[in-house]
Amino acid sequence: MSITRRATLALATAATTLSLFAGAAMAQDDYKEKIRIFYETFNQNDPALLDQIIAEDWVHIPAAPGEEPGREGFKTLIPGYAATFKDGNIKIEDIVQDGNKVAVRSTYTATQVGPFAGFPAKDRPFTIMTIDIHEFNEEGMVQTTWHLEDWLGGLFQMGAFEK
Repeated sequence: MSITRRATLALATAATTLSLFAGAAMAQDDYKEKIRIFYETFNQNDPALLDQIIAEDWVHIPAAPGEEPGREGFKTLIPGYAATFKDGNIKIEDIVQDGNKVAVRSTYTATQVGPFAGFPAKDRPFTIMTIDIHEFNEEGMVQTTWHLEDWLGGLFQMGAFEK
C-alpha cells in the first residue's frame, strides 16, 4: 500500500514538531546541570566562568551594595568575597526546575577574615543558607536571578554583634 503525498507531508510535519519539542525539553533539562557553573564561580574564585552562564545584561535582584549592573558588574564582586571569606564554599543542596526557571537551595560555608557589612573580622567560621531563582533566556543564559541569603544568621555566627 502506498502512502499518499498528503500523509507523507503530515507525518514529516508531526516528526519535525515532536523533534522541536523534544529539543526544547532537552535544552531545559540541561539548565539544572548548567546552573552549577554559577556556583563554581565562587568556589573557584574565577569570575570568567560567569561568561558561560549569565547574560551580558543580567539582572540581579537584589543587587549587592555598590554592584554595577550586568555580568561585568557582578564579576568585580567575586574577588572581594574571596578576600573577605577564607575557604568559601557553596554546596548545592537542591535544584528544582520549572520551564526556564531553576531554583537552587544551597549552603555557603566560610571563615570571615576581612571586614564585612561594616563589621570587623573575628576569624570565625559560619554557614548560611541561600535560595536563588535563576531565569534562563532563549539563548540558554541566565537573564535574571532573584536571591535570598541568611546574612543575619551569618553575622551572628561571625560574632558581629558581640561586645
